[in-house]
Amino acid sequence: MIALWENGACPMKELLDRLPEPRPHFNTLSTVVKRLEENGFIKHRALSSRFYLYEAAISRERYEQSQRKGAVRKYFGNSYLGFVSHLVQEEEISIDELKELIRTIEEKH
Repeated sequence: MIALWENGACPMKELLDRLPEPRPHFNTLSTVVKRLEENGFIKHRALSSRFYLYEAAISRERYEQSQRKGAVRKYFGNSYLGFVSHLVQEEEISIDELKELIRTIEEKH
């Protein structure tokens, strides 16, 4: 997805060339692209019967939001409180960061 957001539409071979080493096998990339397309994240345009351009179908922000929501749903029973509690337990968020989060929430309401 990052390669498509940063560089725009491209054929599969060029997409593969844009990926950092170690690059996946062409067939692996093709499978990943197909799944992303099935989920509405990527789309393609046929330039000929055998030549397609692939591009991001959604913005980076919308994709990230989708992934966050999916992770919270899958791993924390759709509980954002459970997610934040996990961050506190694993010491991945500090008391000061929590206070900042609370201030941000209070300002929005």
